[in-house]
Parts: sequence; C-alpha cells; structure tokens
Amino acid sequence: MTVVRTARGVVARALAALFAIAIVAGCGSASRVTTSRSVTSSTTATISSTTSSASPPRHRSGPPVPRGAAPLGHARQVHAGGSVLTVTVSRVYGRLADTGSALVPGTHAAGVTLTIFNAAGATYDSTASGDVSLQTSTGMAAPLFIRHGVCQTPLVDFESLIEKGETRSGCVGFTVTRGARLIAVRFSPHSRPAGSVTWAAGSGG
Repeated sequence: MTVVRTARGVVARALAALFAIAIVAGCGSASRVTTSRSVTSSTTATISSTTSSASPPRHRSGPPVPRGAAPLGHARQVHAGGSVLTVTVSRVYGRLADTGSALVPGTHAAGVTLTIFNAAGATYDSTASGDVSLQTSTGMAAPLFIRHGVCQTPLVDFESLIEKGETRSGCVGFTVTRGARLIAVRFSPHSRPAGSVTWAAGSGG
C-alpha cells in the first residue's frame, strides 16, 4: 500500500512539472508574438509619420498679380506727357487660333483689346506694341503680328495721333509660351515705365 502511494506521488509531481513547463513555454511564445507585433506597429507608425511629414512638391505658378492692378473693364487715367488719357483694357484672349501668324513651336497667340480716350491736353502719338505689354508666369510675352481674326493687327497703328476728345480701340497680339499663366496687362505711356498702369489679366471682362 505504501509503494502504491509513493508511485502515485511521483506521477503527480511529474505531471505538475510538465504542466509548469508547458505554461512557461506558452507565455514565452505569447511574449514573442506580442513583442513582434509591437515592433511591427512601431515601424509602420514611423514610416507613416515620415511619409506624411514630407513636404509635397510645389508647382511654381509664377509671380503674383502686381499690387494695385485693376480688374478688366475698369478705366484708368494715365498722364502721358502733355496728354491725359483714359485707358480701358476690356478683354484678354488667352489663346487665339487661326491667326496666320508665324509661331515658334511650343507657343501660341494671345491678344489684349483696349480703348484709349484722349481726355485732355496734347495729341497722343505712340505705338500699341510698345505701350501695351502682357506679363505671364514665364516672363513678358513678345509682341506678335496677327494677320487675321478677332485680334488682327491693323496696318495703321491705332495709337497713332490720337487727338484731344478722340477715342481709339484696338487689339495687340502676343506670343505666349505653352502652359504659361497670364498674370497682368500693363499700359506704359510712350513705352516708358513712368506712369504705367496695370490690370489683372484673369479678372474677367
């Protein structure tokens, strides 16, 4: 009887030992899984944070519209030597087709229509291609001779010999680089910076 009890005790202790080993092994495995998940989550969070904090590429849209630029259709007074002019830029054609003009590859034609009223003083005599300029996001557009269409260049410059009380209207053509944004139209009396006035090219009209 004593032998049987002893054998049962030995078996019980052996089973208890095996059970303890199994519990320790299971805990170690769970710990490794938890640690692995923690490392993976930490790495993912780091990558996500780095990606979101990176600055997106910026598209340069060119210089801003000059301060004080008027909207299209707004009349502006210009002192041009002995003349006092009222100048109104009424419309900007961002892209003109079928102009008959010789264009460099990668460019297109654009146009600016304006009206000049000689309100007072002497006769105003100048050139439209010199007085009117078009600012774009890639720089100043070059004047363009337009053979036909809504912005056809007249044979006689419409800014030639504008007498007091007389009104003249016309369109000035330009060559614009493909993809460039139109920013402003400037009128410079007698083609000089002094006394120039500007309009926002995309303000309507």
